[in-house]
Amino acid sequence: MRNKTISALLAAAILAVSLFAPLLSASAKDTQEPRLEAISFKNAEIDGEFSSDVMSYTVTLKDNSVSPVLKSYSLKGECRLFVSYMYDEANRQTGITATVEYPTGSAIYTFTYSNPAPYEINSNNNLAEINCLYGELSPELNDKESTYRLYVPFDLTRIIITPVAQDINAYTAPVDITLSEGQETDITVSCIASDSSTRDYLIKIKRVDKTVEQVKAEMEKNDYTSFVEGTRFYEKKEFIIVAASAAGGLIILLLMYKIIKRIAVSPYDSDEKPFFED
Repeated sequence: MRNKTISALLAAAILAVSLFAPLLSASAKDTQEPRLEAISFKNAEIDGEFSSDVMSYTVTLKDNSVSPVLKSYSLKGECRLFVSYMYDEANRQTGITATVEYPTGSAIYTFTYSNPAPYEINSNNNLAEINCLYGELSPELNDKESTYRLYVPFDLTRIIITPVAQDINAYTAPVDITLSEGQETDITVSCIASDSSTRDYLIKIKRVDKTVEQVKAEMEKNDYTSFVEGTRFYEKKEFIIVAASAAGGLIILLLMYKIIKRIAVSPYDSDEKPFFED
């Protein structure tokens, strides 16, 4: 009788495991599978609801003369997001691509403009933004300067720069380069207006003494503003101390010079006639 009871309990346990195993497996897969959970854009509204399983969408531009840019997004699992633009054969901007990269592959979401701007020829070859994951541009992008520094973590090896043209009819391509740890270089990013006039931007890659993980942790803070402030050589404590000491020493030398000049006795008598007369 006891053996029958044990057998019945084992059978029930096996049945329960077989029933709940698929649910547990699906739940584990759901928590571990990397994916894009949400995304939104400035100057563009997604037509309909976004779903991680749907790869193609249309978006409606609020102002179809201005390039939309990434506003916010949410990722799940070990992955990262890269955003770029789609162009037709005439280099006219037609939409946005959002690429989610993870260790075993990638997924590409497309957002096609439902109301693209009529093609107008103009000379606007300025950039509205220069974006780089874990990168910080200095000075702030403006229409006057064409040379900038892009600060990145010391161990960031793959650098993807995504420029955004001010005019939706202009063309600019992303830059995807691989560097060694600590390597610095100069990169040229071009923006071509619809009238074919071109403006080149020189981007100087500069390294900060922080890792990707450190920068990522800083960026996730609510009060985050910059991961570069305080890391440049002229902002470091040692440089400030040396500079202050040098300035203080120079001031002391100037004061001593003035004091010595004031108290020094002239070797000539004011009443003495000059040796040589005219």
